[in-house]
Parts: sequence; C-alpha cells; structure tokens
Amino acid sequence: GANMHIGDHLQGFATANIYKENGEDFDAEFEEGFLKLIDLPGDFELRGGRMLARFGDQNARHLHAWDFVDGNLANVRFLGEDGFAYDGGEISWLVPTSFEDILSVGFGAAVTHDHDHGGHDEDHDDHDDDDHDDDDHDDHDEHDHHEDAELARPEDNIFTARYQARFGPNDFHRFQAGASYITGDNGFNKTTDIYGLDLTYTWRQHGFESGAQQVRWRNEWIMRDVETDEGSFDENGFNSSLMWEFIESWEAGIRYGYLEGVSEHEIGERHRISPVLTKRFDFGNQLVGIVRLQYNHDDLDEHGTEDSIWLQFGFDWGPGEIR
Repeated sequence: GANMHIGDHLQGFATANIYKENGEDFDAEFEEGFLKLIDLPGDFELRGGRMLARFGDQNARHLHAWDFVDGNLANVRFLGEDGFAYDGGEISWLVPTSFEDILSVGFGAAVTHDHDHGGHDEDHDDHDDDDHDDDDHDDHDEHDHHEDAELARPEDNIFTARYQARFGPNDFHRFQAGASYITGDNGFNKTTDIYGLDLTYTWRQHGFESGAQQVRWRNEWIMRDVETDEGSFDENGFNSSLMWEFIESWEAGIRYGYLEGVSEHEIGERHRISPVLTKRFDFGNQLVGIVRLQYNHDDLDEHGTEDSIWLQFGFDWGPGEIR
C-alpha cells in the first residue's frame, strides 16, 4: 500500500493484496486505488477510483485495522468477506457544525473478488456452511441456495450514502454515530437495498494522552431488502463488541454477532461469540506489530455448533492511510 500527497489539495492511496491458498500459486489483487481532492470550496472533498464504500463502522477499514481476526457476521454476509468496494466516484461534505460530521454519497459498480483471503474461509461459511448441503437435497430442483447468498449482493448501478458524526462532552468520553445506505442491481437483475446504523462509545482514562486504560464499545445493525425472481426477502444482522485496553498495548475484548436467516432461501440463522486478546508492539520508525489470540463459538441453525481458535501475527509500517 502507498499514500500520495501532491500540493495542498491532491491526495492518493493504493493497496494490493498478495496471497496464497493451499495447493495454489501466489496471486495478487488490486484492492483499492483512488485520488482525492481535499479542502475544496464549501468544505467538499472528491474521491475517484476503486474504494471501499463508506458503510457502517467496519467496511471502510482494511483487515489490519480490525479489532478481530475475522469480519463481523453481518458484514460478511451482506457486504462480502473482503468488504464492499466499488469503482466510481464519491463526494463528501464536511458539514459546518460545532462537532465533527461528514455526509458522503457515491456512485459506481461493485468490485467482485475471486479469493477468500486464505485462512479467512471460515468467515465465508455464512453461506458455505449454512447452505452447502443444498446440493444433497433430492428435491432441490430450482437453484443452488449457495448462489442466492452471492446473487443477493448489489453489483451494478451502485449508490451509497453515509452520514457520520463524532462528538462528546470532553476528551474522556467520545461518541461516533452513523447511518449508511447502499442500493444497486443484484445478481437476479433486481434491486437490493442495504441499511445500516452504528454507534461507538470510547472512554479514555487520560483523554488523548497515551499510557492509560481505555474502553471502546462498537455496535452496528444492518438490514437488507432483496428482490429476486421469486419475490423478495429481508434479513437483519447485529454486531456488538466491547474492547478494553487494561494495560498499555494489551487489549482484551468480546464480540457478539447475530444473523436472522431466511428460511425459504435456506440461509440459516446464526450466532457467534468471540473473545479476543491482542498485544501490540511499537518498534519505532512507524513500525508496529500485533499478536492476537481469538476463539470463536458459532451456533448455526440446523448445523449445530462450531468452535475455532485463531492465532494472528501482523505488522504495519508507515503513516495512517488516506481515507
């Protein structure tokens, strides 16, 4: 990944993934690449290129910025495991209020992915594990419901919108609230609408000074309304996580995820509980690293329970990304 700064008004960002899956050769994918005009008259900003949509709390953040190894359940099922990205343009307005808020709208076509980030295939089973037994049903003569989960996502004529506000009485207590919307033509040549609300509360023991405890509580509700050849269906999902930095660079947390499911399309209801422990390292020269241990307990409708343990290592070198 790379940032670009040219003069006072032009910025750019690009990132690519290089990955290898079991038994296959190395491959690569261009994930994001856009130019951004800032400080325009009227407090506007413009972005153009390939972008992760500004939707909800997680979608616009890359993997290394997540609090957990894997994506939130509702994000994976509704927006895709890699996040919802599109090729197009976006305009944002930095609303002139007493607090920090921004309104963004975008247009374009969705980016389709051809991989699942290797070890993250367990996330992908929101339709794999919930739906993979469809091929074994003798009375299954319509279509594969595995495809329903994929075809339900918006693909073309994408319109996105998000309003986000950050506020708080002081540096010790801060809130971030957002409302998001995506609509577009789905794989059934019909329309899918996705709605989202999110709220994050952060408490910092010493405000913005380092070396103290902090607590972060993230909550996000997502709902989709999908039109198909056989009618329409809607589905709700909810994620909530509580993170506690109890000692500087040590963070413990727990997350709960819920998916409503759609019985007529054999998309199962699902619950997930994930405790996590993260140790961060600062090596200087803008090089930081993490070691993360996570446990997932999944309760899948009609498929019983699954348990998994994750051990993740990572590093990040350089300044913060241009978003």
